[in-house]
Amino acid sequence: MLTIKSEIKRQEQKLDGTYNVKLRFTLDRKVKRLSTSLFVYSKDLTKEFKIKPSSPIKQDVEALIRSYYEKCAKLQIELNHYTLDDIIDYLNGEQEKNQVINFIKFSREWIASTTIKGAPNYTSAINALVRFIGKEELDVNLITKDFLDSFKTFLNKEHETRTKKLIQQGKRVPSNRSLSLYLISIKKLFNEAKKKYNKKDKNLILIPHSPFDDFVMPKQEATRKRAIPADIIKKVWKLPYKDMKKGYKATCRYNLAKDCFILSFCLMGINSADLYNATKMDGNTITYYRTKTKDRRLDNAKMMVEIPHIIQPIINKYRDKTGKRLFNFYQYYCDEKGFNKAINYGLKEIGSILGIDDLEYYAARHSWATIALNKVGIDKYIVHAALNHIDDSMKVTDIYIERDFVNENKANAKVVRYVFGK
Repeated sequence: MLTIKSEIKRQEQKLDGTYNVKLRFTLDRKVKRLSTSLFVYSKDLTKEFKIKPSSPIKQDVEALIRSYYEKCAKLQIELNHYTLDDIIDYLNGEQEKNQVINFIKFSREWIASTTIKGAPNYTSAINALVRFIGKEELDVNLITKDFLDSFKTFLNKEHETRTKKLIQQGKRVPSNRSLSLYLISIKKLFNEAKKKYNKKDKNLILIPHSPFDDFVMPKQEATRKRAIPADIIKKVWKLPYKDMKKGYKATCRYNLAKDCFILSFCLMGINSADLYNATKMDGNTITYYRTKTKDRRLDNAKMMVEIPHIIQPIINKYRDKTGKRLFNFYQYYCDEKGFNKAINYGLKEIGSILGIDDLEYYAARHSWATIALNKVGIDKYIVHAALNHIDDSMKVTDIYIERDFVNENKANAKVVRYVFGK
């Protein structure tokens, strides 16, 4: 038979002189204790550390015990053969149902614990949400469809205000991709909260609603087309290098940008992060694992690219003599972000010379894909594979196929020959 009694531990006096009232549950000679929100002073206790009948707290403790008996009666303990652990789990769950889940706090803790590459995007989304509500606290149950509609309106107004300022300053106006990206991030975080706090096996559902089911997610604006034609790529290749004073040549951003742009194009649009992190080259083939997606793919986003002979001098120019990595870029830039920033800085100068507005490193990747498909006639699936993307509809099939990258490298040879004639 289950018994519930109050208990005060002599050795657990708080700094303010109080003692926490615990409830001791006993069933089948097993004992469990639960802390309560009730506290007593020494004056409320007898010498045996029992609550005095005259103490005002006595009635509160007895009322609490009665409430627990009533909750346990619903379980029909003996009929269902519940153990004491089952009972305590149930009571803890009942307590959790009354707690307020701070979505902002949960999200920041989840972001801090995750290893996914897009974590900064989630932080930006939460920061935008904090700007919207004006505080660092948000009861997860307040996130409704109406709330999301208001947040979407807020993001649109922020973008409009930012756009006006940029126009006044004569600067380029970016697309409003943050609208969809932020809302997608909030949806992901909301679902992660449901995973943590909803325990269906224990019938404990702390977040019962699904506001995104009826919410119309804004369509993501198409990525700005950054492809440039073959004749411009060839002009980048033929641009003369800058003559730099001894000791500065390796860090000239103009020269770096010219070389890395051509490297990217001739290596099937390899990202700057992968140039920075690459470590393996066997003979004439570079093997790398795409930094952006390797943690999200079973094959670790493996890629094998044969080096076209036209860029062999550039490969040799930046080889890491220590052997730690394939290229020495890490010796001049502390991380891949700084490396990419330096390349794009140099490309602005190159773009200005060639009359290309806002030339960026990623244009090499876009250009390779566009030329491969539209000018060289490479099958779209091969282009897809060469960019090292994953096809969700082919995930099961891909498990059974070991890629040898032959078709991708044949396509690359055709694209390089089309642009450079070599």
